[in-house]
Amino acid sequence: MNERTFRISQFGVRLGTRLEGRAAREELLAALASIPEPGRLIVSLDGVEVLSGSFADETIALSCARLATGEHGDRYLVVRSPTLEIAEDLSHKLERRHLAMLCHAGERLEVLGQLPSPMRETLDLVNKLRETTAKELSQLLGIRHNACLHRVGRLAELRLIRREETGSAGPYRAYRLSSIV
Repeated sequence: MNERTFRISQFGVRLGTRLEGRAAREELLAALASIPEPGRLIVSLDGVEVLSGSFADETIALSCARLATGEHGDRYLVVRSPTLEIAEDLSHKLERRHLAMLCHAGERLEVLGQLPSPMRETLDLVNKLRETTAKELSQLLGIRHNACLHRVGRLAELRLIRREETGSAGPYRAYRLSSIV
């Protein structure tokens, strides 16, 4: 997967207003669009001391919302933060928008925003396996195939995993599922 890093600290170390965030969002989306598909933009919070909810919502959460519409093709956003505390306001803004993002916080991989436990379980397994199929995943999770398809469909819609249709298997479409981290 093609990758590029976008440093939020280029806009300052204390980021607070929606107006500042709007300008940063345009640059973030331009950086995302410049990555060949499949592509991953790492949104780095390294060097940021304060990331207000207004700036985080305008810059990152709204970009995430546009990504979830499919507007940017086979591209993904992942946050990297030295601590979860810096990304806390972003997590709240994502939750309000019913969105989620992956965040590398130190050595841990966390989910920012809203993601129910069964979806987290499925996401964790896809990340652990790196690549799998919906059929294999449903067997490992011990759930019905159509329930698994629903979960991975939502995870793919949120741009938390990569899903590629590979054909059909009986009454169901067949998918290859990949981790984006």
